[in-house]
Parts: sequence; C-alpha cells; structure tokens
Amino acid sequence: MRKLSDLPGLEDWTDLIIGCVLFISPWALNFSDLSAPAWNAWFSGAIIAVLAAYSLFVALKEWEHWNGIALGAWLMAAPWVLDFGAIPSATAVHMVLGLLLIVTEGWEIRHYRQHHHSDTVAT
Repeated sequence: MRKLSDLPGLEDWTDLIIGCVLFISPWALNFSDLSAPAWNAWFSGAIIAVLAAYSLFVALKEWEHWNGIALGAWLMAAPWVLDFGAIPSATAVHMVLGLLLIVTEGWEIRHYRQHHHSDTVAT
C-alpha cells in the first residue's frame, strides 16, 4: 500500500492550490479594495503558484524548498509588517495559507532528505 507521502508531486500540487487560493482570496473574501493585503495576496499567490508549477516539472534541490518556507513565514508576518492585521479576513487567509505552505514545504524537504539519504545508503 502506498503512503500519502509517496504520491508524486503531492506537495507541489498542494502548493499550487495554496497559491491559487491566495491569489483569488481578495475577491472571494472582499478585501480587493484594500491595497496592502490585496496586492500582497496577488503577488505572493502568483509567486507561490509559479514556483509550485515549476517544481512539478523540475526536480528542485532541497535549498529551493526553503524559499517556500520563507514565503510562508512572510505570509504569516505580512499582516503586521504591512499593517493590515486589523482586517480579519485578510489576516486569516494569510496566516492559514502561510502555515500550510510552511508545512507542505517542510514535508517536501523531509521527503527530499529521505529519498536522497536512501540513494546514498544504497550505493
């Protein structure tokens, strides 16, 4: 029986969905008229989606997944750095999707290390 972590590209597909959800969130959650949270969601969502799509077709190195963790940390810090922490919908979507991105990228790094560790042990 295959484990969930053995499905090819699962983390990348999850990151792609996170990026797309973040990108559409200003319209879906009615904060598109607010400059800082909307532009951050659009810009960050586009970057996350593009990196995830690229990762689906190109095997990335471990260090490149640390960029995703940094993006997730940025999403979680953005409501206070960009001063929109008082807007519940914008703050919630940034916090939840930032945490999910950190988790999926951490899972990807773990999977990368296990896969490459087993390659080096077998040789």
